[in-house]
Amino acid sequence: MNLTDLHRRLLADVLAVGGAYPLVLTGGYAVQAHGLVDRLSQDLDVATENSEPMEDIAFTVRVGLEQRGWEVRALEADPLSARLIVTDPADGEE
Repeated sequence: MNLTDLHRRLLADVLAVGGAYPLVLTGGYAVQAHGLVDRLSQDLDVATENSEPMEDIAFTVRVGLEQRGWEVRALEADPLSARLIVTDPADGEE
């Protein structure tokens, strides 16, 4: 899969800290992994079938990423989705 270094590190951390839910890769990188496109994606998308409230899942992922050194800003959470902006503090890349 053609991930940027930032996305590769972030994906590993997201899957690790969200392991209780279990999260799976979706979106552009998932389409790429199945050989349908070969392009970089601008973001990481994950999904889960877990019945926990999305706000709780997003909180757990945010705190876990912060503990691993990422800067995380929660944008929104509703019953079916949440958006986080994650930044590498070393270079400010999102």
